[in-house]
Amino acid sequence: MTTIITGGADPNEMPFSIAVSTGANPRTVQISGATAFPLVHKHPHDEDELRVPAGLYDQTVRALRNLRTAFDAAGAAVTDIVKVVIYNTRMDQQDEVNRAYTEFFGDHRPARTHVGVNALVGTGLLIEIEATAVVGDGPVETRDHF
Repeated sequence: MTTIITGGADPNEMPFSIAVSTGANPRTVQISGATAFPLVHKHPHDEDELRVPAGLYDQTVRALRNLRTAFDAAGAAVTDIVKVVIYNTRMDQQDEVNRAYTEFFGDHRPARTHVGVNALVGTGLLIEIEATAVVGDGPVETRDHF
């Protein structure tokens, strides 16, 4: 397993890996849940560093940008993403999530789970997104079995 470090982070500063990569070809990349917080931030938390936008759309955009940063550091592309899990505290506003998600992924459609939760780990956080990519497995094929 290879630990992926981004933004010059001290691996001892974070109590978890931002991302890990396993295997050779194909290679699987797992990204920890990304939020609107900076991808690399102090532990224990510094509240001044962790101010987030108030709206769900803006937080979703920021979380997806953080995912891209982690995948870039791992040598993976957005089109390598095969599975996304979204934890959302505002399911009544999931259209805002879908708008940001569609802007980010374009025509790429990874498998997805979207879960409503009561709270997330940080003050003001509304959404957390984790993802898995498979790198080097060849072209994507779409099949219709219905």
